[in-house]
Amino acid sequence: MTDEVSTQSPTNASAARALGTFGTFGTFGTFGRLGRLGRLGTLGTLAASRTFGYFLIAFGIWACGCQPTMQERRTTRSAHPLPDKVYGMNLRPVGDAKRGYGTRTARQTLQRLRELGVNAVAFLVEGRMKAIDSEDIEGPTSAEADALWHGLVDANTLGFATVLVPHLVLGDGQWRGRIHFDDSEDGASRRRANWWQAYGRFIDRVTDIASTSGTTVLSIGVELKGLSADPRTHREMQSIAERVRRTFDGRLTYNANWDEAEAVDFWDVVDLVGVNGYYPLLPEPERGAEAIARRLAALGRQADREVLILEVGFRSSPLSHVRPWEWPSDVRPITDDQAQAHALAAILAHWLPIEEVRGLLIWVVPTDPDDPASEPRHGFNPMNKPAETVIRRAFSAPVPTAVPAAVPTAVPAVAPAVVPVPAAVPMQLRSEAS
Repeated sequence: MTDEVSTQSPTNASAARALGTFGTFGTFGTFGRLGRLGRLGTLGTLAASRTFGYFLIAFGIWACGCQPTMQERRTTRSAHPLPDKVYGMNLRPVGDAKRGYGTRTARQTLQRLRELGVNAVAFLVEGRMKAIDSEDIEGPTSAEADALWHGLVDANTLGFATVLVPHLVLGDGQWRGRIHFDDSEDGASRRRANWWQAYGRFIDRVTDIASTSGTTVLSIGVELKGLSADPRTHREMQSIAERVRRTFDGRLTYNANWDEAEAVDFWDVVDLVGVNGYYPLLPEPERGAEAIARRLAALGRQADREVLILEVGFRSSPLSHVRPWEWPSDVRPITDDQAQAHALAAILAHWLPIEEVRGLLIWVVPTDPDDPASEPRHGFNPMNKPAETVIRRAFSAPVPTAVPAAVPTAVPAVAPAVVPVPAAVPMQLRSEAS
């Protein structure tokens, strides 16, 4: 991570290089005139606009392949502020790098999300541990970092606020939320110190991407449930946050698991309470979503921070609202689009109006959502399903105000927006259990 701070965005610097390259084609008509204009400063003046700068880098990369290296990129301000109400989507790359972040396919998907009413997009970056007891964290590779950077710049070019989320992936298949250091074991203090040093280096690498791409919000962790309530973690996260803020001027958050959020010991270190909101909606989606809305409001008051739901989604499978955290590979491959649409309609209606909730980002759209191989048919992807219509209606409708004055503040009342499930989708859930 560089300590050099420049007021010039990486996009404008890259655009200048691209225009310089165009200048070498001085005898070839338009390219020559464009190069001369760039040298005269005409386009340089226009590039002072941050939005125009992002357009120039996209155009420059397309026209001449002038891609800045990580060493050439400089710290820049967040390209866009966080919207007053976040209507967001998580975008994950498919396995084929030719259709992943920073590709034409991904840009086309971003355009579709914009037309859906999405105003914020979350990007994922992986740190890899060999096993739960590993003390090293690898990744992202230079190729992954480069693709991610270009994906973030593409989203900024289209006007999205962007969120960068660092996931730890364990090679032994265990959940990152079980990472824990037992003080009764020999060497626990040493292993804890080594792990936090490795984790800090991983976040440094992620910060380098965020601070040079115009990212709006950076998460400094995801679902570290086994560590987040430990007072010693407060000290580690405070140190990480202070280091991040030296080069990143956007907002910081942390992705707490839904059953972890109230116990997190370091909410004062970040700007937004982040929640991966895979709450079970019981006894059924409507009443369950209403009950969780009250819980989210209480969480925001407890932490004295706005709550941003960084992930929430439901599979297109029966009763997915009961155990929404389960992966498609862990359940029977039975498709029920109605279950997904109904559950999403419930949380969109009840969670978005809450004053303490800044917004939410739905999980998940692949960079190529039309490829059936990118997500099982009974998976989370809402595109090309009735859920897409539910999302479009919710994201295009004004959010109603909530909490009438006569209602005690201890139990905030919610006036839910009506987000209808498309007529083709029956309201009654099927009875099959997953």
